[in-house]
Amino acid sequence: MKFKAILFLGCVFFALITTIASAREEYARRTGKGCMLCHSDEIGGPLTTAGIAYIKNAYQYPIPDRLLKKAEMVNSPLQMTIRFIIGFLHLFAAVILIGAIFYIHIFIGPGQLTTGIPKGERLLGVSCLAALTLTGMYLTWFRIDKLDHFINNAFGRILLVKIILFAIMLCVAILAVTVIHRKMSQGAGTPSEPMQPSDWSMEKIAGLTGAEGKPACIVHENHIYDVTDSPKWKNGRHFGKHAAGADLTEAMKSAPHGPEVLDRVKRIGDLVPSKNIQLKPGRVHRVFVAMAYTNMGIIVLILFCISLWRWGFSTGTSPHNGELAQAAQSCIDCHRKLNPGIAADWEASVHSTVGVDCLKCHQIPAGGDQWANKAHLKHAVTPIATVVSPLTCAQCHPKEAREYAKSKHANTVAIMWKVDKWLQHGVNNETERISGCYACHGTVVELVDGKPVPGTWPNVGVGRINPDGSAGSCSSCHTRHRFSVAEARKPDACGQCHLGPDHPQIEIYAESKHGGIYQTEGDQWNWTTEDGKWLSGRDFRSPTCASCHMSAAPGVSKSHDVTERLAWEMQLPLTIRPSEFTAFPAATDWREERRKMGLVCMQCHSETWRNDHFANLDAVIQLYNDTYYRPSRQMMDSLYADSLLSSDMYFDEPIEWEFYELWHHEGRRARMGAAMMAPDYSWWHGFYELKHRWIALKKDAEAIRREGKSYRYSEIPGRLKAEE
Repeated sequence: MKFKAILFLGCVFFALITTIASAREEYARRTGKGCMLCHSDEIGGPLTTAGIAYIKNAYQYPIPDRLLKKAEMVNSPLQMTIRFIIGFLHLFAAVILIGAIFYIHIFIGPGQLTTGIPKGERLLGVSCLAALTLTGMYLTWFRIDKLDHFINNAFGRILLVKIILFAIMLCVAILAVTVIHRKMSQGAGTPSEPMQPSDWSMEKIAGLTGAEGKPACIVHENHIYDVTDSPKWKNGRHFGKHAAGADLTEAMKSAPHGPEVLDRVKRIGDLVPSKNIQLKPGRVHRVFVAMAYTNMGIIVLILFCISLWRWGFSTGTSPHNGELAQAAQSCIDCHRKLNPGIAADWEASVHSTVGVDCLKCHQIPAGGDQWANKAHLKHAVTPIATVVSPLTCAQCHPKEAREYAKSKHANTVAIMWKVDKWLQHGVNNETERISGCYACHGTVVELVDGKPVPGTWPNVGVGRINPDGSAGSCSSCHTRHRFSVAEARKPDACGQCHLGPDHPQIEIYAESKHGGIYQTEGDQWNWTTEDGKWLSGRDFRSPTCASCHMSAAPGVSKSHDVTERLAWEMQLPLTIRPSEFTAFPAATDWREERRKMGLVCMQCHSETWRNDHFANLDAVIQLYNDTYYRPSRQMMDSLYADSLLSSDMYFDEPIEWEFYELWHHEGRRARMGAAMMAPDYSWWHGFYELKHRWIALKKDAEAIRREGKSYRYSEIPGRLKAEE
């Protein structure tokens, strides 16, 4: 019965403390959707790496890189498993200890324990306290990185009070189970000589508890009964509620039976006043009772601390009252007048609802004073960094930033210089590059007094090289200052760069069945979800660029690395596997990536449909490589080998333009049209035009051989000369 009562109270306590709660109550209450900033996938779910780094930084932005790296280690699968086990043991020990304390105070009463704490309860209490101490130290280390974190945020202050209360309770408990228990046991011992009726007194009866080999006796209406051999009084306890060594006269009145049950046990005498009353044991017992109620009060205060943290009022200063928050508010007030569009976008963003203000993103990082915009300081006190890089975004989105950094998008500046003849041979100039190539690929941003240099700015190219050395721009897809997830999920975001004669993915998508469905009913889809997931069949009917190349699917994790899920590298003259792309070799196996893409397809298509589609695509790749590109490449190589074409520069002879456009225009359209199911692009804009281009190329090559030379352009307009 005792065990069942403790278990029942423990379950009730567990149910109360496991109610869904936010990491910082005042934060979630103010923002409404703050949990998703730190928790993965679902509210109340496990903390992300950014979430762990956030608490280790005392709930402050920006988060230093060292804490992000430390959080990555803490959030490894092994550490998460260890943390789960230790957290479970901490909670389990708390449930058992608190359940036992409530049981003793509610069902027994500390006053009944006149000869000390029973051995079983002592072992249970000491074990629980030891477990709580050890597991609590680990969990505190996980949440607190520095000592000042105990005082500079609400959670730290509450945790500090909780630790102090637990330390007091631990000291009181240790004193109770050692010194006080020993004195109580010694002060109410059983006499060494047989007792005479005239020797019976409550002080001596109190020592006959049935513990440690002593007899078990009780008193009812001044009559003394020996219940040692009664099956109802095992180890001196009656159904876990009453203890031997006590007067049960009052307790009998509320019992489910009458005093007649005492006829079944031996009556050994009557209670008479003692001639030698020992005052010391009584005093010790009163101290024990006071200590027991002290610990009960401490338990209540600890529970109050937990409730305050999870469901109560804020015990700290609101972030909006701090110096930085006031500075951020001044940014908003100023730009609301000067640039109302910027302010309106931010106010409509998720960033606004979760408290990510201007300075969270534009704050100067530690040691980055050279990035401070000096011109901005003329009308604002707080220095700011104009250029926001993926490293800033990584403070809250480290996984996304890490995946993006290894993608072709982030590295496209380096890639285009290696593979594109326009840049390699200087056929266009800086103005043309800035207005065209760099707008999508990205510039190398330069700063003077913290202000970006014209020509390198403005730019949101996907591979932009930032002043802090990072590559890329998140606002290329999530345009500032709304940074909308819904916008990036729509094909229009990708279509800003992936269009035109050389990579017409947006036109191909519009022609496909996928694009037709999107154009018809896309405005009815759920582009922004509460759980952070974007699922086929639930939120959308037909895939977009993002859902195929980035979003999660059954068996496939979401990723910001668009290099993944590709079995072919189709932007190149000769179609190869991504790992064979020397300018930027993928670290993935094309078979595994095709498997992932296949799982994406099977959200809506059968296995047979998927396999046949991939087989058709592979046939198109082989046809293009073997029938169109390789013979054309051989014709060109032969002309160069025989010195019939100049190697000084590219595009100075007509046939070089023909060959470039064969793979760069028609060749890409034929392959990409087949990959994305746009038959018009695969045939009329692809293979049909390839035939024309191939025939013209062969005709020109034969003419050059007959004449022994090729016509060379004397001038190319807008060409960037070597001396420039």
